[in-house]
Amino acid sequence: MPMLPTIEEEGKLSWLRLMWRYRLQFQSMAAASIVFVGSGMRLAWSIFDTPAGKFMNNNNTQNLMMSWFIGAALGALLAAFFVQRVTKNVAYTSSGFLLLMAGVLNLALPQHFGAACYSSVSVGAAYGLTQIQALVTGSEVAHKSIRGMLLSCERIFLWLGVCIQVFYTRVWYNLEPVQRGYAMHIDQLHGILLGALGLAAVILALAHRLESPLLLLHQERDMAVGDTLKQLNGQSATELVRLREDCRQLHNARDWEQFVEEPEEIPGWHRLARRVLPLLKVLLLRCFATLALSLSFNRAFLVVSWHGLECDMNCLYWLAFAGLVGSLGGAFLVDTQGRRKLCSLSLFIAGIIIVMVGGVFEHLESVKKTFFDINLQAIALLMLLFELIVSGGVAVPALIYTAEAFSIAHKARCLAGILVCEQLLQLGLLLAAFNHCLTDSILFFTIGALSFFFGLLVYMLMPETRHLTLYECLLKFKKVP
Repeated sequence: MPMLPTIEEEGKLSWLRLMWRYRLQFQSMAAASIVFVGSGMRLAWSIFDTPAGKFMNNNNTQNLMMSWFIGAALGALLAAFFVQRVTKNVAYTSSGFLLLMAGVLNLALPQHFGAACYSSVSVGAAYGLTQIQALVTGSEVAHKSIRGMLLSCERIFLWLGVCIQVFYTRVWYNLEPVQRGYAMHIDQLHGILLGALGLAAVILALAHRLESPLLLLHQERDMAVGDTLKQLNGQSATELVRLREDCRQLHNARDWEQFVEEPEEIPGWHRLARRVLPLLKVLLLRCFATLALSLSFNRAFLVVSWHGLECDMNCLYWLAFAGLVGSLGGAFLVDTQGRRKLCSLSLFIAGIIIVMVGGVFEHLESVKKTFFDINLQAIALLMLLFELIVSGGVAVPALIYTAEAFSIAHKARCLAGILVCEQLLQLGLLLAAFNHCLTDSILFFTIGALSFFFGLLVYMLMPETRHLTLYECLLKFKKVP
């Protein structure tokens, strides 16, 4: 008697087969990914690619670098008012038009300081709007087996935009020296690319009409919920019934108190801790991950790489490439190895690396030697390794935790608060860098100490949410340690 065919389990599917099976879920992030590319390009234009050569005044340079982060905070605050209440295309199309407007400003006024600031604020606002909407919608449409990979698109395409900007800037100045003169200013090319990305984001947002099943359930459109789940996840009747039940569980648990106990049975301090602790833990982890994008770290690497890697000009394309590779690696590991193990191990390793780097900088500062007196190639490589580890092992799990930690009643507001705090941290680091309030050794020792602290925090207090539904993730996060 021949053996009956076996049913292949989801865990045995390769990455390519998983991506093909859930391709419509990845398509739902296409418009957001385009916006993230444009946002990364503008971030690189402001931080990685120095605009000081365009506007020599220090105050102007400082304001120009700060404008992107101010715009991101404003966009996040705006998103908190309408995300989860209207269709996702409102945020995506608005972000596309903001990119388009920024591109027109750069194309028309490439050397005007006011236009540069306004365009940076516009791109930053597009990033803030899109990140809030993408984390909310992406987590709700994603299957539990690929949720980490799907949400990692934010990190991947943001770093891709940084790489594109730094790469074409280097190619431009290698092929067309400033002394020769040329018809088009490089910032006009930047504007053309931003405008094209904004237009592409609008087209992709309008072309992909599938909505979040939870939003449809909230609007009491039961037939649309079934059709959407069928398109996103396939035709298996058993799977669709289970997914529909998961959506109903998550929708019914609209507040922290409605998970297990009755509200009157919960002590007041326990209820407050259940609300605040998940937000605080995710916020601290996200803020640590932003340090790898800070101006102070980039400037230190720029000095080290000039002498260690012997670059003939801006070496930050190595840092951007490390961030991109790290994000790609984190996207493929976070669903197989888990969030907590990957994040805690990465934090401990990154802490050891950055303390070594800080020790070298402290030695140079104490003996008052110049960077020419020591071979800094190993230090530059260690800084690249730190960027690689933090981008993949810390930033990616922190982003996924952000989308999993909050109930749908509070998610948009909590995400907006976290993103605003991130931008305030970046603004503070910018001011410290411009006012020379923070030496490189103190910065690296501080990052190292925080890395060990957050490694313990993640290992002891953060839950493992790999291959769990959003409702099960909430049950994990609601427990107060």
